Amino acid sequence: IQESFELKLKPKAIIEVLHECGITTPSIHQLNNFLRTIKSKKLDPTSISLGEIEKWCLKSSQSIPESDDAPFFALYQIIYDDDGDINENKFRFFITIKRLLQTASISKKIHADATYKLVWQGFPVLIIGATDLDRHLHLFGMAICSNETTQDFRFRFRSLQKGMKKLNLEEIDPDFLIADDADAIRNAFQDVFGEKKW
Repeated sequence: IQESFELKLKPKAIIEVLHECGITTPSIHQLNNFLRTIKSKKLDPTSISLGEIEKWCLKSSQSIPESDDAPFFALYQIIYDDDGDINENKFRFFITIKRLLQTASISKKIHADATYKLVWQGFPVLIIGATDLDRHLHLFGMAICSNETTQDFRFRFRSLQKGMKKLNLEEIDPDFLIADDADAIRNAFQDVFGEKKW
């Protein structure tokens, strides 16, 4: 079975090979379980621990890369056993590049949303950006947060400001927020940027 797996044969083809060799064939369910076990041993783990996230963020946020296109963490938070909510671990991190923040510095309209079409470790990616006259979205960065509360969206907007400061750029002062009708996004925007239009 392992040799067939190495040859990248599909489960049905593996069963045919075993049958042709006169070997008792497992059920398709048993074979799929065995193949999952092989994959998990050969490949990296599919999940990451909170401690690993913290090490990754700490290492990547130590300095700003020289390249305009190298990613870095503008800000991150790891909260263990948060008493403020429901006693669970939380994390938030905002990743960007210099070129994206330079675009942000001249923008007056911000788009903000969470998307489940793009997920990382099962958590939605929170995006922030602006659109041009041709209606193309230009990201400023993206955040991954363990929740979608006002605090998480506030973190995203503050991370954008923090990234601007790290690059010695003028803080963004948007005139408009473009988002869905989520109170969490609107409230966070007001907290960070004050009363604006949306």
